[in-house]
Order: sequence, then structure tokens, then C-alpha cells
Amino acid sequence: MGNRESYVSNSLKLEIQEKPDSITTDWIGKSIERNPGQFLNPILVKLVNKSNETHKRMVLDFRRLDYMNSSTITPIIKILERAKKGKTNITILYNFDFAL
Repeated sequence: MGNRESYVSNSLKLEIQEKPDSITTDWIGKSIERNPGQFLNPILVKLVNKSNETHKRMVLDFRRLDYMNSSTITPIIKILERAKKGKTNITILYNFDFAL
């Protein structure tokens, strides 16, 4: 994993940047795939492993994610469980905009 990498699947883009003390993943666009785990799982596993090897905080930044379907929750929960087992330090950033 270099300093910066990008992965794209349809309208979802993951931008990963390795910093001196963290590995940040910016989620951009929309996650609308029926089975997003096929795209997300290999990337997220790689991030957890890299975070554990380097002892860097893993940051998942959802602030530029416009939409996420319910199928996207499963790979996120699974990676959080995996990270917990590996004692990975994680920060999750998000905006909570609620309109009636």
C-alpha cells in the first residue's frame, strides 16, 4: 500500500491515504451495489492488516458518502469485528443530517 490509492466500483470511490500516524479511507459517492462485499471486503481486510502491522490508527471517513444501501452495512460491521479482534485503533467520521 503506497501513500495514496483509489478504488472505484460504479458510483462508490474509496480514497486511501497513509499518513505518519493513520491510514484514512474516504468514502465518496454512493454505495448501491447488491453485493458490495465483493468490492469492499478485500480492501477493508488489507486496511486492517496494514493498520495492525504499522500500529497506525484506521480512519473510516464517511462524510462524503451521499448514500449507502443496507447491504453495505454487513461488510462494515464485519471489518469492525475483525479490527476489534486485532485490537486495531479505529476512528469513524460521519455527518448526521436528518431532515423531515
